[in-house]
Amino acid sequence: MFADPAVVTYNAVAKSLPRTGTEAEKSTYALNDSGVLYQAELGHSQKAQRNRVYGKLTRTAAVTDPLLPAQNIAVGATCTISIDFAKQMTAADAVLLASAWRTFFTDAFLLKLINQET
Repeated sequence: MFADPAVVTYNAVAKSLPRTGTEAEKSTYALNDSGVLYQAELGHSQKAQRNRVYGKLTRTAAVTDPLLPAQNIAVGATCTISIDFAKQMTAADAVLLASAWRTFFTDAFLLKLINQET
């Protein structure tokens, strides 16, 4: 079982997300930080020949509606990582693959990707 709370850093500020749910194959965490909602989900599934693990972080905030400035609208973004691997692979092999891919995603690379560069 993962630590409770889960701590993520957003814009150089640590956010402690207390556990809000636990099921057989996933756990959820959430924090309402002055109207900005952070939600995390960690889970796994097993099929006959494959394992899948994932982590998801969502941030939702209220911003001024550009068409109706007197009103706010909710906007959000989600970042997900999943690792899908054959049961014949070791956990160490799956970690090596995920680590290789994670290090590829520098801030500069992410900015290019978010700006739709291919």
